[in-house]
Amino acid sequence: MASRVCVTRARKRAIAALKGRPTAGPRAAPAGPLFRGRLYVVALTAKGPASTWSLAKADLATVVAYLERAVVPIAAYAGQYGPVGLSVEPAPVPLSVTLADASYSDADLQGWVDSLAGSLGLRPDAAVLFLNPPGLTNTDARESGGVGVLGYHGLARIPYSFVNVLGRGFSLADPADLYAEAVSHEIAEMTVDPQANDQNPEVCDGCGTNCLGPNAYRSYFDVAGGYLGSASTFPPGFPYAFFVSAVARPSAATDCPAPGSACAYAPPGKV
Repeated sequence: MASRVCVTRARKRAIAALKGRPTAGPRAAPAGPLFRGRLYVVALTAKGPASTWSLAKADLATVVAYLERAVVPIAAYAGQYGPVGLSVEPAPVPLSVTLADASYSDADLQGWVDSLAGSLGLRPDAAVLFLNPPGLTNTDARESGGVGVLGYHGLARIPYSFVNVLGRGFSLADPADLYAEAVSHEIAEMTVDPQANDQNPEVCDGCGTNCLGPNAYRSYFDVAGGYLGSASTFPPGFPYAFFVSAVARPSAATDCPAPGSACAYAPPGKV
């Protein structure tokens, strides 16, 4: 996974980076508000001339079950940067789109976000998560053959996160590394940086695959959410129920890579 990254600076900078244009670094401390609201998982069905792409209901249910646990430590880590609030809608939101082929763009994705926000009456205290099924391509965030982009977050009418899932048959522990690393990375960074406008730091990059490649840090928890430890190898040498992408301490928010002491620590305080 050394060549896969989560491109999670502001959406416009993420797309610029994908196109090879240089971009400035994020701020070291927040200058704007953090996210305080509810997260909705989108059940996307994309219909093409000859194929239909979607995730199985069981996999979507696993992601929701994962997020219901993961948002607690994610909010605790993100809360080092300012007041946050993070909850999960238990029912995935269905969205059906028609495509000319097996691809779409970030502009298309933003249009779908706006459509969902309008039809559901979602305000800026809501955010949506899109999980891209295997076989379907976001042309602004390609993941192909193990080389490419795992995800990014941006802002349309409301904040959104995008993740390329890497297979099917999800589990809470995700030992095959199909979704949890990128999902937790994007949700943590969306929580700190909901406006995606370079006002707030990208808090997972320094501890993640962007800067550490296969030695990215993850924080591990038992089924009740108790912290078990953090490790830069995967899988770790101990049993666990779920993990989240490590969030850098504020003192190392813009370090690339961040030191291990800034990545491997228990969630501070309570939320």
